[in-house]
Amino acid sequence: MPKKKILVIPDVHGRTFWKEPVSMFFEQVDRVVFLGDYLDPYRQEGVFDDDEVYENMLEIFELKKRNGSKVVLLKGNHDQHYASARFRDLAAGSRMDGRNWEKYHKAFSKHRDLFQLVHLEMVKDIPYVFSHAGLTLYWLHKVNANMWHLPDNKVFVSDEEIIGRLNMLDDDGPGQEMLAVVGSRRSWMGEMTGSVLWADVEEHSMSVAPKSYGMNRVFQVFGHTRLNPQYDMLSSEYMAMIDSRQAFMIDEAGDEKIAPLKNYRLS
Repeated sequence: MPKKKILVIPDVHGRTFWKEPVSMFFEQVDRVVFLGDYLDPYRQEGVFDDDEVYENMLEIFELKKRNGSKVVLLKGNHDQHYASARFRDLAAGSRMDGRNWEKYHKAFSKHRDLFQLVHLEMVKDIPYVFSHAGLTLYWLHKVNANMWHLPDNKVFVSDEEIIGRLNMLDDDGPGQEMLAVVGSRRSWMGEMTGSVLWADVEEHSMSVAPKSYGMNRVFQVFGHTRLNPQYDMLSSEYMAMIDSRQAFMIDEAGDEKIAPLKNYRLS
């Protein structure tokens, strides 16, 4: 059996670093997963042209439209505050381009069906869970208590049903309230950890994963917390945070769970 390969593209923010690896490896991988945050560039990086940022995002949308399930587009907090006016109002204080809000909102509304919040993929019999900011135990408990009301022993993040429930939080009602939860690192009124769109890497336990909800049975891949240029990723046995302005490869034929593409040689 061929070994599965997944190309992972962390936070875009108007950058074009995704184009070369997608062009080079698209035919050789089983999946391309974008971790979200397509807009709101960091101006200190020299990205100033709003039209170019917008067109860059639309190119990614077209890639998904042309290739269906081979391309997974996840949402980040910098997407959701354009996609949902309710989320924008609940998550006030984020770095948002108010001048272009209507334009961006129309684009996300038109392409609503292209996106999801969480993606599950089996690699070497390990459930890999992809999201923008990662799933934390505290936030999952909050969602279950407020939305699902399931027995705790029925909630496993390696379960397709639970992944589906998480993706259904992206509605126009109470789900947005759960997605807008921020941690105390970002707000003095914040909670213990943020949502799947907001959790900072400091809010994840990097040494020991809790057993509740099967969190110790999955490997999470997420971005959201921008790394200093000297670091490729922060990783542990249970997760990798890869917001470092470069692409990554997951290859069943390799020894590493995930590797920066610059260190990868196609097997």
